[in-house]
Amino acid sequence: MASPPKPKKAAPRAKRATKALDREKAIPVILAGVAAGKALDVVLKEDPTLPSPSTFWRWHMDDVKLRDNLARAREMGVEVHMDEALSIADTPMQGQIVTRKLDKDGNEYDEVRTEDMLGHRKLMIETRIKRAQMIAPRKYGPKLDVTSDGERIEMESTDVAVRLASIFAGIEKRRAGDGDDDAAG
Repeated sequence: MASPPKPKKAAPRAKRATKALDREKAIPVILAGVAAGKALDVVLKEDPTLPSPSTFWRWHMDDVKLRDNLARAREMGVEVHMDEALSIADTPMQGQIVTRKLDKDGNEYDEVRTEDMLGHRKLMIETRIKRAQMIAPRKYGPKLDVTSDGERIEMESTDVAVRLASIFAGIEKRRAGDGDDDAAG
């Protein structure tokens, strides 16, 4: 009777450096990488002395200051990405388009054209803009018109003054009314 097959061992995980940076030295390196526009996981994988992602996220959960600093670093990284988007838009990227064709005898051949990779550049730019919109929505998010249905609202300065006076009068009336309620109570 044959014995059951032994379970296969899981593939060994990539080893981190045996001498990892301590937390106080690792955090500035990580934040500098993120502020330079790199993705957090890329920063952590590039340097074997940095902690694993799970260790970093444990630090992140336990440290409010780290959370704030990571958010600021990401906002700085967004600025890097927006600069990159401009550079990508201004710089042609030559690439080859290979089309497999048949000649009149039925033999296959490759037709190669070299041209600007507009679709690829557009994808790179849109990806950076979408990321900027997610990380800094107030600055890069879509501008929503919730009041005028797209029409320009015209107001004369006298109309603005009358409207503001009305608002301030309402505020004063409420304040006076609140004072009466307190005295009566």
